[in-house]
Amino acid sequence: MRTLVLLTALLLAGCDMFGSFESVCEKRLAPTTVEVVTKPVSYFYDFSQSTSELTARGAHRAGTVVLGLVETEIRSEASLGLNGIKQTFGGRYCMRPNLAVKLAFEPMTLFVASEQPEGSCAYRITMEHELKHIAVYQESLEKFGARVREDLERVLGNEIVYLGSQSEADAHVRTVIEKTLTPYMQAILDEVRAKQARVDSPAEYARLDRHHAWCAGRR
Repeated sequence: MRTLVLLTALLLAGCDMFGSFESVCEKRLAPTTVEVVTKPVSYFYDFSQSTSELTARGAHRAGTVVLGLVETEIRSEASLGLNGIKQTFGGRYCMRPNLAVKLAFEPMTLFVASEQPEGSCAYRITMEHELKHIAVYQESLEKFGARVREDLERVLGNEIVYLGSQSEADAHVRTVIEKTLTPYMQAILDEVRAKQARVDSPAEYARLDRHHAWCAGRR
């Protein structure tokens, strides 16, 4: 899920007496800025679900028993400041945007089946595995954060945009952000799913089975 919050600021000026509208825009508009922040992963614990409930929620293959699970959503939030000047006569508007984007996996919940009491041997084995999934989310977010910033900087550039009004400028930048962020949200999800599948490799499941069998033998 993606949320987009747009905040706009408009500078009004009587520009015509100071030279051409274009020259005033060149002199007075601050450069375009793009900031992308990746929010550190944080999560809630849920130990109330049984193994059968977690299996129903998270099993991707028949016969798989789910002892632990991480659930989350990818979100983006964009705050936009329109650094613009309105022409006093002529009805033109020039602008460069100031954009701040926040990327986050939230909310995030880490489940451990209720049959594994907190602090038990089985609990520790399952928790260790689920924390590997948590690490994948954080690493993927940081990697994509840099790519999103580079692409937004490339698409927005530092060129002055000339439009008919502040509302047209707002709509223009909204469209640019939407077209740039939307495919990245899907790309992040696709890459994370692929990485999480590698965490849940047959070798890893065999290791978990051995460790859980060892834990059961200690009771």
